[in-house]
Amino acid sequence: MLLGGVLADRINKKTILMASQIIQLVMALVLAGLYFTGHLSIWAVVIVGFLTGLAQSQSAPTYQAFLTSIVPRDVIPRAVAMNSLQFNLSRSIGPPIAAALLVALGAAWCFVINAFSFVAVMVALVLIRLAAETTPKDKPKQSVAGSLLEGFAYVRKAPDVAMIIGLAGALSFFVFPLVTFLPVVADDVLGSGASGYSMLLSAIGLGAIVGAIGTAHRGKFEGRGKFLLSCYVVGPFMASAAVFCGRQWLAVLLLFAYGIIQTSGSSTMNGLVQELAPAEMRGRILALFGFTFRGGSPLGSLLLGYLVTWLGPAPALAASLMCMSLLCATLLWRSPRFRAL
Repeated sequence: MLLGGVLADRINKKTILMASQIIQLVMALVLAGLYFTGHLSIWAVVIVGFLTGLAQSQSAPTYQAFLTSIVPRDVIPRAVAMNSLQFNLSRSIGPPIAAALLVALGAAWCFVINAFSFVAVMVALVLIRLAAETTPKDKPKQSVAGSLLEGFAYVRKAPDVAMIIGLAGALSFFVFPLVTFLPVVADDVLGSGASGYSMLLSAIGLGAIVGAIGTAHRGKFEGRGKFLLSCYVVGPFMASAAVFCGRQWLAVLLLFAYGIIQTSGSSTMNGLVQELAPAEMRGRILALFGFTFRGGSPLGSLLLGYLVTWLGPAPALAASLMCMSLLCATLLWRSPRFRAL
């Protein structure tokens, strides 16, 4: 992802995004072909998943930078919130559609349909027209490593950007593993099994949709730093209550509220970092942001796995979540710079 951020600042963004869509389309067709011919193996899935992950990690910072290239600066918060809305809508709608197709057509045809879904994105990219100044005209003489180091150096000298990137890493490490361990909560704490897990996950998804709509409606407003920190004081606390409450219906309601707060905070944080990043550095800064925003979750999940073994799922999850609440409460109290963002 870090190298993807460098490329986003050096190469035509539409070219990167188009190449990523083509690679993912081909990988889906490879899976379909292997399935149809009876040659699909676990190693084929692993290799295809790895290559797809490479394509997605290269295009993720480009996609974020591309989004802010096609909207006016004053509506970036609304654009980011709408992007979050479509992501959460697709995450909620996609699995039921996939389940129906899996039953009706089988797994191989699901891969084929997935492959053709990338065509819609490719058509959209062809139709989008960028202003001339958003397309790099000359190949930078600076090396890739030099460009990457320049991005790190900028973040070190920009305390506002550094604070947001650091907060994204903490969020990923302490809070995002919650979704990974929801099946354990449903099975071992609430005793509701697979159906209960589905309800818990749907509650977060529906809350996320409501939160994204609210953020898009608000747009840019004063005191977003204070609002952001408040979200991450209250949200993890509500999630902690959900894993401890012992009642399925109450856990669903609490996680619905958590989804609203979590997405409101994430959309606000994403909008802030995109506004603060200068155009010539945006790809690299968004790559660093995306790296911390996503990269902490596997490490947090690994640590939480050990804590769940020792303490049990509810105490371990609550401890992790409350670390985020306490951190943000401290920043809210002691960091006027962050509150003023």
